[in-house]
Amino acid sequence: MNTNSRFPLVALSAPLLLTGLAAPAMAQSDPRISGFFSLGALSTPDYQGSSDRSVGPLVAARLGYHNYYIETATLSAGIALRANISPWSGIEFGPVLGQRRGRSDVENKRVKLLGDIDDSTEAGAFLRLPFRDVLTSRDEAAIEVQYHHDVSSTSSGNLLFFGGSYRFDPTDRLRLRAIALATYATDRYNQTFFGVTQAGATASGLPEYKASGGIRDVGLTLTANYTISGGWGVNGVVQFRRLMGDAADSPIVSREGDENQISFGLGLSYRF
Repeated sequence: MNTNSRFPLVALSAPLLLTGLAAPAMAQSDPRISGFFSLGALSTPDYQGSSDRSVGPLVAARLGYHNYYIETATLSAGIALRANISPWSGIEFGPVLGQRRGRSDVENKRVKLLGDIDDSTEAGAFLRLPFRDVLTSRDEAAIEVQYHHDVSSTSSGNLLFFGGSYRFDPTDRLRLRAIALATYATDRYNQTFFGVTQAGATASGLPEYKASGGIRDVGLTLTANYTISGGWGVNGVVQFRRLMGDAADSPIVSREGDENQISFGLGLSYRF
């Protein structure tokens, strides 16, 4: 297991909906400043499609006032930050910025011979439509779409995340959330992370492979936060992603890795 930290602590971007740890607060009758932060450990695949694992920090934070908020979280692919600039309670939208992990210093000997992929900086936007009091007075459902473009030219590709979430607070102390999403990746993105060039095939012994665009993965994320006392609590997250299409068919995944990608983490949190 690779225990090096692979989550650069710079603000902004990664898969949709963050992790759900920085979950939106329920509607408040009196606007006030509220917030949340969490620190812990997160175990993820060593790189996209890997069957090896690495451990890094779990970081999630949120600061909000009325309908506006800014939130950030480490994810299986890097770290993300986004801000809601909508003044309306029935719709959320705003900018997204972040850093996505590349592929370097990996344990797999053949994949290592393919060469390093630099970390990438992504910028984009999100749109989220929340629906409160769906089944009870303590829940919220939402649908969301989020777009990322690589502005660092690592892949010069695009990602589109779309899905939905459901949050339920069984008690004042316990908060639960489920997030289902799918990711569409363009040709350039998939070729960068899942393709094998002729030079890479010669060096590694893997077959040459050209990856086209399409649905990269589908996934489910479950989060829980339990308040112990005075705003302090513990939180956990489990994320499952299933690689699909050309991503799953890549020899990096089918021969040397795993199409089933699981991340999990545990942290200490404070809510105010």
